[in-house]
Amino acid sequence: MTITQWKAGKTLFLVAGALVLAVICSEAQLALAQVRDPCPLPPGVEAPAVPRATAQQVEDGSATLMDFAVAVRDQYIESTATPNQALHLGCLIRQDDGDWRFRSTYVVLMTPTGTVFIHAKDMTLSGRKLTPSIHRAILCQRRVEMSLLPP
Repeated sequence: MTITQWKAGKTLFLVAGALVLAVICSEAQLALAQVRDPCPLPPGVEAPAVPRATAQQVEDGSATLMDFAVAVRDQYIESTATPNQALHLGCLIRQDDGDWRFRSTYVVLMTPTGTVFIHAKDMTLSGRKLTPSIHRAILCQRRVEMSLLPP
């Protein structure tokens, strides 16, 4: 191999490398665009309305935790008619600094038997059963709150 052939091969290698790098960069831009919208709407699904009370409003004191809990319940019932709607809402409630999760206020859905159905802050807790004492304390608190509601 002569020096001229070596230089031509090196130039071809550099040009091919630059093309590969350009393709990789364009793919990265597409991936970044998807990251900007972490919960894209599935086909045929409308974006759910903003809840009447948001997690941020609870944090800043303009809404109570009870207001937020009732708003989440209503929105969950309203927005989970189809599996795609339920999946989209599940994605939304896990997003930091959103309507459903802000700082230390987030959604935790439980079954009546005390199993955590959805834990918006730590997905590894979903599917776990609460200890009986914690489950009793939650149920007792719920009875107190229900007794305070007007008839």
